[in-house]
Amino acid sequence: MHERTLITRRRFTTALALSFFVYGILLSLFFYFFSDWLITKKENEKFRSEVTIEAANKERFLNLYLNKLSRSLQSVAYNPYFLSYVADPQYVNSAEFLFLTIMLEHDDYMQLRFIGADGRERLRFDRDRPEGYPYKAARLQDKSDRYYFREAARLKAGEIHTSKIDYNIENGKLVRPIVPVFRVSTPIYFQGKFKGVLTINTFAEKVIDLFTSSPVFDALIFDKEGYVIYADGKFYDRHYSPKKITDLLPIDAARLPGKLSEEYLDDAHRIYVKAMTMGDRTLYMAYRLKPEAAITLQKEDYQVAGAVLLLLFFSAFPLSYLLSRPTEHMFDIVAHQRKELEDLTHTLEERVAQKTEENARKDRLIIHQARLAELGEMIGNIAHQWRHPLTRLSLLLQNIKALSNKGRLEKERLDSMLATANEQIFFMSDTIDNFKDFYKPADASVDFTLREAFEKVMEIVGYDLKHKNILVDYSEEEPVLLHGKLNQFAQVLLNLIANARDALTERRIETPYIHIEAQREGDRRVIRICDNAGGIPEEHLERIFEPYFSTKKEKGTGIGLYMAKTIIQEKFGGDVSVENREEGACFSIILPSWSAEGKKH
Repeated sequence: MHERTLITRRRFTTALALSFFVYGILLSLFFYFFSDWLITKKENEKFRSEVTIEAANKERFLNLYLNKLSRSLQSVAYNPYFLSYVADPQYVNSAEFLFLTIMLEHDDYMQLRFIGADGRERLRFDRDRPEGYPYKAARLQDKSDRYYFREAARLKAGEIHTSKIDYNIENGKLVRPIVPVFRVSTPIYFQGKFKGVLTINTFAEKVIDLFTSSPVFDALIFDKEGYVIYADGKFYDRHYSPKKITDLLPIDAARLPGKLSEEYLDDAHRIYVKAMTMGDRTLYMAYRLKPEAAITLQKEDYQVAGAVLLLLFFSAFPLSYLLSRPTEHMFDIVAHQRKELEDLTHTLEERVAQKTEENARKDRLIIHQARLAELGEMIGNIAHQWRHPLTRLSLLLQNIKALSNKGRLEKERLDSMLATANEQIFFMSDTIDNFKDFYKPADASVDFTLREAFEKVMEIVGYDLKHKNILVDYSEEEPVLLHGKLNQFAQVLLNLIANARDALTERRIETPYIHIEAQREGDRRVIRICDNAGGIPEEHLERIFEPYFSTKKEKGTGIGLYMAKTIIQEKFGGDVSVENREEGACFSIILPSWSAEGKKH
């Protein structure tokens, strides 16, 4: 009887041990597949985040470059010397000097030319290679059959035509070696009559190299029919060297975006496609993750997953044996489980530390992008401040040359013109100093007034507001004294004022204004910045301060309002809110009494 009982126990123990062993193997397999799924999911999330940021930055770069080209083209089109030549060809010398000056200033311009109303070139300057010296073309051509001339001729005065990126054709023949070209054109009218088309040709290769360069992604450009324009450092033309995007990438053509708001994302192949505007055309960008720059989890994640997997596999049999032993060995089992819990706790701490580091990297990325946005704003404002002084200097130099050629340049007149030129140069130098002081980080907190911060902002953006006929009204019940870093608070004001300016300009308000007022409400000081641009859509109000959320389709980064709110909360102990009023949006900076009355003594 005793022998039979012993055998039964052995069988039971063996069956129980085998059951736990099989359970351990199944648990190991589950953990393996779950870990693989989780790591893949995180890789996909990182790819989506990185590629959307990359696409937004590239689109912003393209728009900035197109705006620069358009401003340069219009500065020539409305130049009085050029218009004098359009009206009377005997002033060709002044127009030639103007064309040469523009070509010397921009070493990426390949051609600058004026095509008459009949399609024949009237005046043209060429450059054989980037950074080469420009020269006047001796042989003028008939461009009446070129698509960019015909399309530009149908535009109204002041409108800009953007060409395709294609190969350069001269005298009806393809230029070899191949020269990729990108053009902007505008029609020229004089006294209401069409006189011709002004065109700037740029070396597309130099711009596209900058536009597509990335250490993480391969960037490919194609048109809406799927024909490749640029890929892997090579240009293609649908007429001379046609190639489809589906020949280069495993893309489902039926899923490609048809609208600017749509996008194509293939997590399996790490491919992202987004449509973006290029002037009056639509360009398609495909981003492919480079194999050497694959976005994966940290190596430690794989090591931890592998260690846990091995632990589960090799501990399956020992655990089955321990759990199947009689009750007197339960203490050893509990001790072993305690050790496993300690290992798991250690692994959890490592993951928490890693997640904290990831969040820190995201914060640094937001700060870096905010600085880039500030830099872009600064460059734009400097361009506005310098445009008129540069135009005046150009006119003075041309007048000096004209008077000298005619022998009418007396010393008194020369001294007067040089003094005027020096005034413009000093103004431009003061502009640089103002911008440098505004964006220079402050070393320590100081007491300052709200009016000081406002005047500092107006030194930066006031000229642009005046140029756009935007009235800025400032009022305060009594002087508002603040304590902190003046530049930080001024940057908050600059961001809110710039947002109002952009909304007023975009919506073309007839009598635009921005009203800034400071009031005391109980133990708080409230500073309001309001406009009459019509307000913010209600569905966007709750998300307006979130990072990367923007209502500006093309030039918004979604960083400015987030950084403004963060600065007020963390550096001044206050808050920023927004509401829609009858005429437009109204942002409120709410400061506690200790922050709005200077440093406590």
